[in-house]
Amino acid sequence: MIVIVDTNIVFSTLLNPNSLIGELLMNVQDEITFVAPEFLIDEIEKYNEKIEKHSKLNQHSINLLKSSIWKVINFMSEENIFEENWKKAFELLKNIDPKDTPFLALALQLNSKIWTGDKKLISGL
Repeated sequence: MIVIVDTNIVFSTLLNPNSLIGELLMNVQDEITFVAPEFLIDEIEKYNEKIEKHSKLNQHSINLLKSSIWKVINFMSEENIFEENWKKAFELLKNIDPKDTPFLALALQLNSKIWTGDKKLISGL
């Protein structure tokens, strides 16, 4: 099974790698193939300071944890997503949260589900 991982799942894992979300992300690769758009890496980098503050980890530990997370996610370049999937995703998300378009476009491309904790996205879709 392929599952698209969105930013808030990785963010949650970085804040608490021992949480259920963190345990699932890091330990079920035999059953689930995690995929994300490369956009996710840039999104996480924007929150480095916030992650350090709320995780109580130092930057070195955060970087090691990120490295471990990146190893369990297969990243796909947004350039490989068909334009029709970008358009459909944007139309579905334009009144919900257009910033999630890369994740939904990838889910459409791969005919897969999105793993998210984003309540606005969940209720909107």
